[in-house]
Amino acid sequence: MTPPPTGLPRRDHVPAYDAGAKVAVVLPALDEASTVGSVVAGIPRRMPGVDSVEVIVVDDGSTDETGERAAAAGADRIIRHPRRRGLVATFNRGVSEALAAGADVVVHLDSDGQHDPAYIPQLIAPILERRADIVVGVRPLARAREMPWPRRLGNRLGSWFFGSLLRLRVSDFTSGFRALSRDAVLRLHLVSDYTHTVESLIQAARLHLSVAEVPVPVIERRHGESRMTRSLVHYIGRTGGQAVRSLIHGRPLSVFGRAALAMLVLTTAFTGWFLFGYRSGGMHLPSLLAALLAGIFAVGFFAAGLIADGVNSNRRLLEDALYRIKAMESALAAERRTPESASAAPPRAA
Repeated sequence: MTPPPTGLPRRDHVPAYDAGAKVAVVLPALDEASTVGSVVAGIPRRMPGVDSVEVIVVDDGSTDETGERAAAAGADRIIRHPRRRGLVATFNRGVSEALAAGADVVVHLDSDGQHDPAYIPQLIAPILERRADIVVGVRPLARAREMPWPRRLGNRLGSWFFGSLLRLRVSDFTSGFRALSRDAVLRLHLVSDYTHTVESLIQAARLHLSVAEVPVPVIERRHGESRMTRSLVHYIGRTGGQAVRSLIHGRPLSVFGRAALAMLVLTTAFTGWFLFGYRSGGMHLPSLLAALLAGIFAVGFFAAGLIADGVNSNRRLLEDALYRIKAMESALAAERRTPESASAAPPRAA
């Protein structure tokens, strides 16, 4: 098990789970009737330090028997979307239902059978021991022969880049198998419309949440194909663009400030070139125009950075307010669900 990265403080408000925690396992599902039953059935119901486990399947507009197979396999709750809303909306709906159910730890597990649910106890252990806010189940990408080599290489390069940039020791940024503490779920506010994996870790770094990783094996997909990586070029483009937007939103003054500094250096260089040519008897008007254009860009980037930083300050205030609202709403919803009614109620659709 990889320890949480150094340099990230442990959060003193992470609760101890001396009396046992409640774990909610959230499975997004879209036309996964062939695999969702075995995944649900494989989720361990008894784990060290855990009092209860609730399995929540979010059916994102499936056209097959995904919901029925999940219920037959023992899922506690089936949440149905009348039409497809996407992975991020499904993730947000699932964790909201988990918070309303009073979960202390939320586990996100894909329903396509590529992750072994037997590793959930190892995944949640760092959270129960108060050593991490988020734990990612990382695949051995260097040896994962079950994955096509372009996808494997892209995941390794992307994980290295974002890990170095964000100072997170996570070797598999795109893994959807992860566990989150209740506090981490309340603090993450995902706004993208494609995938939650990279954006959630970028936000975790900005919020100084402790992130750890646990090695998990790769299981070859036996039915269908991944919808996210069906087109590798499209996946890299969408994920990379989303990551860049998240980085800019999190550190706008730093991003625009560096761009302004680069333009200022170019302005100085082109100005020096013009002055040197002018003293030699030539006009060198192209260098003068380049210096003027670079100066305009420098001022523009700096002004944009100041404006974006002001917007980001308002965003932080809104995030704090949203955190408090979500905490109150989930606490009220958990109070309405008594242990007797939750245990006696059959799997229901919402």
